Amino acid sequence: MQRAVKALSTIAVVALPFVNVASRAAAAATAVKRKTVWKRVAGPQAQADRWGYVQVVLIVRKTTTTSSAGSKVTRRITGVTVPVYPDHTGRSQFISENSLPILISEALRAQTHANVDLVSGATYTSEAFTQSLQSAILKAKKV
Repeated sequence: MQRAVKALSTIAVVALPFVNVASRAAAAATAVKRKTVWKRVAGPQAQADRWGYVQVVLIVRKTTTTSSAGSKVTRRITGVTVPVYPDHTGRSQFISENSLPILISEALRAQTHANVDLVSGATYTSEAFTQSLQSAILKAKKV
């Protein structure tokens, strides 16, 4: 019995380096490579009725993951800016200053235009924001 245990333990000690090499080779064969890039994508200026225009610019993180099984591309909106918005009167400035932060946070949360709620009291600005956002999202999918 003692001899059998000794023989098995000797075989295990000798075989251990070969098992490690085999597991490393298997891990190398299933290695995953990731490439991440950030892109700025601008939507067109959308008309907010008679108050002016709204334009949305997205910062999109595109991650390409490549493995032996294939490649997968994921896109995530990481930032939203609004360089053009109605600000020609005091009232439109007030509406823009109060509604745009809400719309931006909704767009970041939703990651799509379909789930962005309109802001009460800023209907035209909200509608123009979602129009420009949708165009920017469609452009981002092509990048």
